Amino acid sequence: MTDHELWSEAVGRVKSEYTALSDSIKQRLSGLTSEIRALKDEHQKLMARFSADNPCERCNGICCRYGKHHFTAVELIVYLVSESLLFAPSFEHPVCPYIGGSGCMMAPALRPFNCIIFICEDLDDRLDEASRTGLLAIENRLRQLYQEFDALLGNRFANGLLITFQRALDSGSPIFNCRIME
Repeated sequence: MTDHELWSEAVGRVKSEYTALSDSIKQRLSGLTSEIRALKDEHQKLMARFSADNPCERCNGICCRYGKHHFTAVELIVYLVSESLLFAPSFEHPVCPYIGGSGCMMAPALRPFNCIIFICEDLDDRLDEASRTGLLAIENRLRQLYQEFDALLGNRFANGLLITFQRALDSGSPIFNCRIME
């Protein structure tokens, strides 16, 4: 199966399993995704204060290397809950399949956890102590929220959507290992 086929089937499976979740679980996921999006936006705004001269454009994506497995089922659920239009990755892209002609295909609030928390040396050197403390608090809270997703849906999603889906296929099990109907 190609990466494109795996992506398409994984997205379809998560959508299907999400649809089958009970209303109470969907409600809880909605609250979690809202907080995740707000924290990622806050993180991006804080980082933007230190990157006014666009060091990311000069760098040309070193932080995006090996991004294929950064997009997880959690990020896909954030897309589903927020009713955001899902992008089509380009698995032929040499750096990251989620980079398009204008950079990342995802708005900051929808980007994977690994992408959001990564701070290159150039940007790290620019941060003041208060900003470091704020960014660490955001990262820690995001980690807690992702753990809540894992607990609520009965799976560990840190491995990425494609890996999580392939494991579910290989074992014949669902992606969400929770009681989906109440």
